[in-house]
Amino acid sequence: MKLHTLGTGGPMPDPRRNASCYVLEAGEAKLMFDVGRGAIASLAKKGLPFPRINPLFISHHHVDHIGELADYLIASWLAGRREKLRIYGPPGTKAIVDALMGSVYARDVEFRTGGETVFGPFISAEVTEVRAGAVYDDGAIKVSCAEMEHGHGLPFTSLFRQNWICLAWRVECGGKTFTFSGDAVMSDALVRLATGSDLHLQCCYMAASELRNDHLKGVGKYTLACSDTAGKIAAQAGVKHLVLTHFKRMEPALLDVIAADVRRDFAGPVSLANDLDEIEF
Repeated sequence: MKLHTLGTGGPMPDPRRNASCYVLEAGEAKLMFDVGRGAIASLAKKGLPFPRINPLFISHHHVDHIGELADYLIASWLAGRREKLRIYGPPGTKAIVDALMGSVYARDVEFRTGGETVFGPFISAEVTEVRAGAVYDDGAIKVSCAEMEHGHGLPFTSLFRQNWICLAWRVECGGKTFTFSGDAVMSDALVRLATGSDLHLQCCYMAASELRNDHLKGVGKYTLACSDTAGKIAAQAGVKHLVLTHFKRMEPALLDVIAADVRRDFAGPVSLANDLDEIEF
């Protein structure tokens, strides 16, 4: 397998990092995980074949994870995609796609199909909403997911919690396993999903030393894993290679602190992802 890290930053705009987006090459297939800000430009920079990246797996519905969903649907079609983009995501994903393509970008699509006819009819997406378990199996690649905790301990209404489903993903192909935490904090479910992974991609938003007040401590506890727990997740899951991503800030000295924190808990290889990295395993 080969992982392309196309966006390794968080929700705040950063000139050096795009928002969440990753492409996994598994055999001949190319799978995308999230499609946040900057994904389209990164795909173009890497020269990855837009029409062949399919399916797309969405971890959750924050803007830094789906901000370029409509752009990718249109851009991949313009680049030659002639089959539906298969999208797997939490409940509510279909309504988002329908709103984007049926309303927000309906005039764009009509322009490119009703006036500019050279591309033929627009081919949109086939959305499958999932929560846990096996979700995809083409005979060579198996993908499963599990529900994660991402903000669930915050004082939201019970109705919001019922509709706020966040996923982590596991891919198995050719005797190798890749796992992706999404924005999950430490939980038994995450450890189970990542168990034995050859490469585990884990959000690590801040260094433990930055969690100085109640709000920031809550971020690390309830919202995004930080350097005080990322290594523990990998150690308990017995992963072979831990790759950290989704950083709030990227000053070299701070990233060194994050790496040192994580290595105290996890004895295996640790990599800190940058945009446009390639990691083979």
